[in-house]
Amino acid sequence: MLKVLLVDDEAPILNNLNRVLPWQEMGMEVTGMARSGIDALRMAEEQAPDLVLCDIRMPVMDGLTFIGRLREMGLESEVLLLSGYQEFDYAREAIRLGVKEYICKPIHYEELGHKVREIGTRIRSRQYKDKLYNSIPLFQEVPPAEETAKKTPEQLMNLAAHYISERLNYDLGIEEVANKIGISSSYFCLLFKNRFAMTFVEYVTQQRIEAAKFMLSSSDKSIAAISSGLGYQERRYFTKVFLKQTGMTPKEYRDKYRDAETFHP
Repeated sequence: MLKVLLVDDEAPILNNLNRVLPWQEMGMEVTGMARSGIDALRMAEEQAPDLVLCDIRMPVMDGLTFIGRLREMGLESEVLLLSGYQEFDYAREAIRLGVKEYICKPIHYEELGHKVREIGTRIRSRQYKDKLYNSIPLFQEVPPAEETAKKTPEQLMNLAAHYISERLNYDLGIEEVANKIGISSSYFCLLFKNRFAMTFVEYVTQQRIEAAKFMLSSSDKSIAAISSGLGYQERRYFTKVFLKQTGMTPKEYRDKYRDAETFHP
């Protein structure tokens, strides 16, 4: 059973999250419920949850601060963000912290259930790959820089992911990122494919589209502004990429996820 931590300062939402979704049927168990980032951090340290459903706006410690502390602790829990925020900086910070899924408030519980199932499948797939990967010795060249050689492949790729997330609005190339973290392009490609199971271009595109999805569903920014802010100078090309990745145009995605009616159990 995958372990789930629920975090929201609103008791009715927290109780609904626990009660409405068929957790056991999905192969999951709610092992903790917290109404603040501080309580959530304590529970996460004790339980090491596989999945965290977390609100952004909470007293004392907000959701993004909590997720940042979670990463500092070395926990790579999947995070599904419950968000009402409308600023790009929040989307960019969430992407940097490894958040790949968002649900905008008010919560549509049927949509939430679909997303949780998808995340569960992704977690189990990653766990299987990690188990398989760790059982096979990886023979590879040693990075040239002495300082870089002290870092593990995972640390190097975390640095790469951080750099990419900070520069989604720029043209990015493999050589630039490899140089930034101090390794060769060929070694970078090897580590990157092993870590993310996709090419560099596919990963950058995915991160940009995830940020676009967040802003389309939770902000009033124009599609042209969102496109430009993510490095797509032509809205037409952005629309083409977005359609290929999601099966919807940006406008269709915005209309669907901003106008979805809340499901009341």
